Amino acid sequence: MTGRIVIVDDHELVQIGLHALLTEHGLDVAGQAATGAEGLDLIRSLKPDLALIDIRLPDMSGIQVCQEIRKTDEATRLAVLTALMDKNVVHACIQTGVQGYLLKDLPAEELLRAIQNILAGKAVLDPTVTGYALKWLEMRQESGAEKEVLDLRDVEILRLMAQGWSNQAIGKYLHLSENTIKALVNDIYRRLGVKNRVEAVMEAYRHGLL
Repeated sequence: MTGRIVIVDDHELVQIGLHALLTEHGLDVAGQAATGAEGLDLIRSLKPDLALIDIRLPDMSGIQVCQEIRKTDEATRLAVLTALMDKNVVHACIQTGVQGYLLKDLPAEELLRAIQNILAGKAVLDPTVTGYALKWLEMRQESGAEKEVLDLRDVEILRLMAQGWSNQAIGKYLHLSENTIKALVNDIYRRLGVKNRVEAVMEAYRHGLL
């Protein structure tokens, strides 16, 4: 798996360690930044395949960086790499639409595997924080209206989404246009009461659809 990656972290040792790990395994570190503002500029100009972003930055939070990127860029995959184990941070990240929530104490081999999975189109949550995410989804369901029933095509789309397929790839597989798939995906979000792919896939797993 290859990919162009931007690292946004204000700790020099973290930058050095990530750079060494990623380049050793054939990944291209296209740029590194120590502040949120620098990170935004790099991501916007380089348009990497993945941005690894720390939550705690000197000038803004990593969540704010992700929110700003998502306003104009849906293609770059975003993953937070943090030491924080705060449920509110986990919830905020999921709402923002990140594809990964990774903890800095992961062994190097597991961290690399997680990054490769994110580059391959999968959503990755550190097992330690998955419970927070599931509890949040349960609370949302309890406070919201009953979910609408999904048909077999919706479940098939969810299955492909869980495997990391893009809307374009799903469209080719199902012989539908990319715009049609985008509309169907948005309708699935509405029916499940979620806002993005990570939430949709987790909700589908929780209800035994996948």
